[in-house]
Formats: sequence, structure tokens, C-alpha cells
Amino acid sequence: MVGIMHKAIRLGRIKKSILGISLLVFASSVQASVIDRPYFNSGATVIVIGGSAFNDQGGSAPVVFDFLHLEDGVSGQAAPDLIGLDGVTFNFNNGQFNPIFSEEAGGNEFQINDPTFGGEFNTALPNQILTEADSYNAFGLDDDTDIDLLGNGNRVSRFNVASNAAFDIFVHADNLETSGAFDALDLSNIRYRLRYSVTGGGTGSFRWGQSAQDPAVGGDGVILGQDADLNPSLATLADISAGPTKVFDGGRKTAASPGSIIAQSISFQSRYNLLGSNINGNNYDFSLGAGTLAADVTYTVYVP
Repeated sequence: MVGIMHKAIRLGRIKKSILGISLLVFASSVQASVIDRPYFNSGATVIVIGGSAFNDQGGSAPVVFDFLHLEDGVSGQAAPDLIGLDGVTFNFNNGQFNPIFSEEAGGNEFQINDPTFGGEFNTALPNQILTEADSYNAFGLDDDTDIDLLGNGNRVSRFNVASNAAFDIFVHADNLETSGAFDALDLSNIRYRLRYSVTGGGTGSFRWGQSAQDPAVGGDGVILGQDADLNPSLATLADISAGPTKVFDGGRKTAASPGSIIAQSISFQSRYNLLGSNINGNNYDFSLGAGTLAADVTYTVYVP
């Protein structure tokens, strides 16, 4: 803010005397000044990085779809978003940071466990969806040979967050969808886990965290969805279905040193598995048949 301040200057007055007219000038003290006021104030801001839309619907990545101004919000509530669009997460597949697929165009990919030979899966885009473009090598089998969802059944995705202040993350699962042999399943049959990584990414591809720090320091970090060694009780999507539920309690900013937005960001990873008494090893089993079990999981940044 730069301004120029002025003061009134009294030049004088005219007075008529009995003896004649005389001009009396009274010069008051004159004051003038120029005030310069540089002012910098960076508000608490959080940036969320992911994809613009599902990959099979023309989405691209990396894209910033949330630009959140925490100072305009209320503690314990969703932060105001200056972009106001919903994005999607990244795929978690060999360092390729493309947006996730809607997965409506095909079933999940399978892996052959314990074949006597062969059984290698040869994937073709889109990853994570089994289509006629994929192929398997012929394989031998014995009493131990089994079939599971690829990647030990994990449905994995990620999104990145860069911030100059502490933040919380809330999550909500809704819009349950079932069909076929999965009609009897519900949100309690989907295990939920949350992790974060301060730095990572493949060489020559999307890399993050070179200028970042652990934002959980000073807070409680992941408070729902920890791995079994931290929390033996398994969290499921049913635990986050009543409404937005806090899953991450931050204590400080992610940005630690000068760098790009991506370099100052960290990565949050979500993992989902099938759960049930007739599911082998927290995974799919062929006896389950063919069907659909799906839900929307929405992450929102909240004001601490």
C-alpha cells in the first residue's frame, strides 16, 4: 500500500486596524510527509493435485482442481475452494500418473498364483481393466494353483497435496453400487487403508517431495485407515459412510524449501480390498462369481 498524506496549510489572514489597513501574515508551521508501506501477507493455502476427469472420459493429469484458502474458512469445516471443481485421483501403476479409470468398461485384471509354469499376464491399456486386448501365457496347474485379482486384490490410487500451512483431510463413502453375485455385499465388505509418502515417483516421470516435509508432525497424522501393524482393527468404507470423517490430522505445511508445487507436495495413497467370510485372503475368489461392488470415496481438505 503506497499513499501520500496531506495536511492543510494556513497561509494567513487579513486584519483591519483603527490606524489604517495593515496586512498581517501569520505563517503557521508547515508539515508534509510521504508514507510508503510495503505489505506482504500470504494466507493459509492448500493445493490438491490429481486428474481432471476419468482417463477413459478424456481426463488429463497432473491437474490442480482444488485451490483452497483456509483463512476464509471455519475450523472443522471444508475450506473454501477458489477453483470449485471435482477432480479424480491418479492411477497407481508403475509410475504412470494418469487419472484413474471409471472401470465401467471392463472387469478387473486377474493374476495366476502358483502355476507349475507360465501364467504371465500381458496387460494392454487401459491398466486395471481386463479387456480383450489383454492376454495370458498358457500355464500348468496343480492343487495349489489359484486365481486372484491382480496386485493382491488392492485397488490403489493416489492424489498429491501441497500446502503452506497445516490442514486436515476428511473422507466420505457413498453411492454404493452392487450387481450380480455381489448383490449381498455392502460397504463393510470393502477394506479401507490410507498411507502417505513424503517423496517418491519414478525417474523421468511425475516426481514429488524433493522440497517437502512430513505434514503430520505436530498433528496426529493418519487417524483412520492405518495399516494393521498400527491399528489391528480393519477399517472399511462403512466407517466413513455416515458423513465426512476425519482421516488425517495435520500439524504443519508440506512445503519445506523453495521448489515447484509438485516438489513441495506429498502423496496420499488409498487402498481398498474385498472383505468377507467367503473371500480368500482378503481378496477375490472365483467362487464369488461375477458382479459389481463399487462406491464413491470423496476426499475434502478441512480447516484445522
